Amino acid sequence: MIAETHWNVPYIFKGATIIRDRNSWTDGKYLADIFNQKLLSFRIGKRQKSFFGDRVQFEKDCIHIQSTVDDFLSWTTSTDNDSLSNNHPFSQYPNKEYFAYADYMHLPELFGNDQHPLIDMINWSDMGLKDRCGKESTLWIGSQGSHTPCHYDTYGINFVAQIVGRKRWLLFPPDSPISQLQTRIPYEESSVYLDIEPMILDKFHNINVYDITLEPGDVLFVPKHWWHFVSSIDSITISVNSWLKQPNDNVEQIKEMLVRQIITSTMISHDYSSDQWLNHNEVVTDPVTNLTILSSLMINSESTEVKEPLSKRSRNVITPASYVHEQRLTSTLLGNIVLSHSNEPTTTNNMSSDVSDNDILLKRLVKAMTARDTIDLIYNKLVSI
Repeated sequence: MIAETHWNVPYIFKGATIIRDRNSWTDGKYLADIFNQKLLSFRIGKRQKSFFGDRVQFEKDCIHIQSTVDDFLSWTTSTDNDSLSNNHPFSQYPNKEYFAYADYMHLPELFGNDQHPLIDMINWSDMGLKDRCGKESTLWIGSQGSHTPCHYDTYGINFVAQIVGRKRWLLFPPDSPISQLQTRIPYEESSVYLDIEPMILDKFHNINVYDITLEPGDVLFVPKHWWHFVSSIDSITISVNSWLKQPNDNVEQIKEMLVRQIITSTMISHDYSSDQWLNHNEVVTDPVTNLTILSSLMINSESTEVKEPLSKRSRNVITPASYVHEQRLTSTLLGNIVLSHSNEPTTTNNMSSDVSDNDILLKRLVKAMTARDTIDLIYNKLVSI
């Protein structure tokens, strides 16, 4: 399925029913019952004193624990961690200082099959996605202050349904000047991050940003390659999303393999550990494996381009139900929104004092080699030879 061409900016849709269930989800207790003491992976990070914080908290920089939804809920409502038992998984992390986020939970992988009741409750047909359900959906559960660093997804387009609580989204167009801060360290396949230091934002105040508060019952459409920063406003937030592949995603896969080859080859040759250069759950692949996968992707790309005419693609345009209210969003200037809630000075250098000049230069070199325009150039040269 593909989005209509005029969907080149974010949209909010109101009135779509994504969860087909009559129980109340408001306080999260029903979700806890559904999970029935199943352990989930939560990442724990420091609550930020400003909107973007003193530094970027990538997943690799966070603490990762196992907890049930029940324990997560009791932690979010506790006023004093002393009230939690010593063996409570969150007992060491006061909720006024830390956030917790169970994110990127692809439901069939989470449950080990596609037969769980939660999967059956999710249905995207109101958004025109007639055959899409929980099998192609991802669940997000967070506390106040939980967030994802500013990034864009290399593949597909994204529909996000807000189920419980509110989340604030900042979205920037693909060609936004803010993309000058792009980094692939830490590397994560399919996600390109920004390395933002708050004081640097001053020079970007006159650029366009879409500042959105997503409320329960809203569905947000995120166009392809749009930068986005997401932060939970309320004490409990629950979201469901679904990424839809697009016709040129096969090209994006090849470009991601080019980046992987650069990153992992550099890591191996300079003896860097995974926790220094890779995001959480990302793995190192050796150069020979990378080339094998790259070769396969290029062969498949050539065959796909021959067999899939545009007329076939155009029959699968997304069209939401007539009763779903569609609201096209407009931008504001970054300088017009409140990014900080603190007058405290922020850190201006993320690198520790023991990082050598060679390490700094190597990261600059890798940043140049993996920049979007550099990878585009390599790809175009590669397919033309």
